[in-house]
Amino acid sequence: KKYHDTTMITKRENTLATILEGIQIIISLYAFEATSLFFQNEIFSINQFIWLGVEIILVWGVLLHRLQLGIVFRHISFLVALRGYIIIGIIGGALLFLTTFLFFHLSHLLSTFLYLLDFLFLNLTILVLFKVVCYHMMSALRKRGYNTRNIIIIADSSSSEFIDSFMTMKDWGYRIVAILTYDDCIKKRYKKTHLVTHNEGLNNFITFHPIDDVFYCISTNNETYKLQQLITDCDEIGVNLHVMQDDYFGINRNVNRLNTKFNRVFISHTTAPDNYIYVKIKDIGDFGLSLLALILTSPITLLIALLIKLEDGGPVLFKQMRIGRNGRRFKCYKFRSMVINAEELKAKLMAQNEADGPVFKIDKDPRVTKVGHIIRKLSLDELPQFLNVLRGEMSIVGPRPPLKSEVLQYERSQLRRLSMKPGITGSWQVWGRHTVTFEEWMKMDLDYIDNWSIWLDLRIMFATVGVMLKATGR
Repeated sequence: KKYHDTTMITKRENTLATILEGIQIIISLYAFEATSLFFQNEIFSINQFIWLGVEIILVWGVLLHRLQLGIVFRHISFLVALRGYIIIGIIGGALLFLTTFLFFHLSHLLSTFLYLLDFLFLNLTILVLFKVVCYHMMSALRKRGYNTRNIIIIADSSSSEFIDSFMTMKDWGYRIVAILTYDDCIKKRYKKTHLVTHNEGLNNFITFHPIDDVFYCISTNNETYKLQQLITDCDEIGVNLHVMQDDYFGINRNVNRLNTKFNRVFISHTTAPDNYIYVKIKDIGDFGLSLLALILTSPITLLIALLIKLEDGGPVLFKQMRIGRNGRRFKCYKFRSMVINAEELKAKLMAQNEADGPVFKIDKDPRVTKVGHIIRKLSLDELPQFLNVLRGEMSIVGPRPPLKSEVLQYERSQLRRLSMKPGITGSWQVWGRHTVTFEEWMKMDLDYIDNWSIWLDLRIMFATVGVMLKATGR
């Protein structure tokens, strides 16, 4: 469990702003170098060029941060951002010219001034274009549901401005799925939104619907008992809970406030990994490694597809609805390793199930085809799941994606294993697999979530290669 002061979205926003500031500094350095292409005579020596480059890094870095030009247009208008870039041009340009005048003793001051003027104009143009493209790209992706978090707001009469902010700014990447309120005005105003009427209903709702975050915005102190129960409920299934600080924690903490029109501070309660930088590194690594894996294994993929088709003429891929992060449904891809009517035959084989818990496993499953036996032995039947990783539905490493029928039989505490993206491989596959009980399997997944790190993922990836070489798959 992790408790920390935070404003809503602040951690993600600050990290993203720092990244975008760094990108803009790099853009400015390239603009400074590109300006030399317009001048036939070299204005600066190599040492002078390096000196000015370091100055650009320092001055532009400070000004971009102070003027908040790392954030996207969500909280500042285009004109405000443009004014900020002009200020950077004026202050930064003046300091660069002052440096060349005082320390470089250049004979052609007019040429130097024109060089810096051209650089500042080119830099301003590129930075503004970068900001516009970045904004529209992120806005389009989030409006189409990519990188979107589903939320529930627990509200009272004072929460309307907060709710409206989410509804009008869709590019924040948050989608209101439901509102829990006892206030008639809120019910009337947001009647088109799904309304949950009591805590028992909320408990069931966040259990069986894909919910990522719950925002508790009650402004009075008479709901403390229900808040404690809500913390327990969210903790059990791995849903993030954000409690409005202004009312439950009366002290004025020194925390950074998100620059939004509602400007409220929250105390966040999380049970899944929430380090934005590391999580994004994991996402980027997943995408790059999956793309590389699909390219490198394409000859094997084509061969397996051909063999499956030749064996019985059925479909090459087996598509099955699975449950992903926080209850999201998605189609999981695998090479078909069983007969075409395998799902129909499953009911007749239930009495032979060798696995405990809600999982179905038979050591020598009669439904497995000849080709299927080979690709299962070598764990090659899961190669198409790299497509699921590219689509953002899975990760390379994580808990295995369960069936809905399995999730419905989970104990409530086991639902927390859904708080991370499911993976192609994981701790259970490499250190347990056929030797642990269902309860031990669930505990391994929860331990993975509690102790997750990039290094742990790398260990599991290397261990997976060893498991594949041993050919112990079933």
